Amino acid sequence: MRKGTLVLTPVALFGLAIGTAQAEVCFRLNPFVDVLRLSQTTFVEPSTGGSHALVTGNWIAHGFYTLPVVGSLELDAGSNTVTRLGIHGTQKTNSFGGHSSCVLDGIPGGSWFLSCNGKVDGIFNNSGSTLSPVACVGLPASLVQEAGPEARAAGAAGR
Repeated sequence: MRKGTLVLTPVALFGLAIGTAQAEVCFRLNPFVDVLRLSQTTFVEPSTGGSHALVTGNWIAHGFYTLPVVGSLELDAGSNTVTRLGIHGTQKTNSFGGHSSCVLDGIPGGSWFLSCNGKVDGIFNNSGSTLSPVACVGLPASLVQEAGPEARAAGAAGR
């Protein structure tokens, strides 16, 4: 039994590896300073030719917060070309109304919406005009600098 497991495990892992592709994608939450820096792993379904894209990474607003996030970049309902990004992040700052759990939903190149709850009463909502694809080159992997006086973050009070 042990020999069979030792032989089949590498074969299964090889099959998984040839059915995936990795890339990095980044988005800005306009009109705010927030940037999503995401690693995208695409899983191809050999039986249907379809695919699913898992994203993980950081939601960064320089000088304000960094949230670890996980989600998916999938086709929007009823479309064969328009994708929709949905992510979930956790945070422990006073941003986002002090809530601990935030979700973001948006169309790359289109509008976005965020909603946070947990830890305190109520709900924190915000939205923006464009989930803009941006180049990842030169973007930090996490929070690295203080915010300038004109900077506005999507999760900051007084938005």
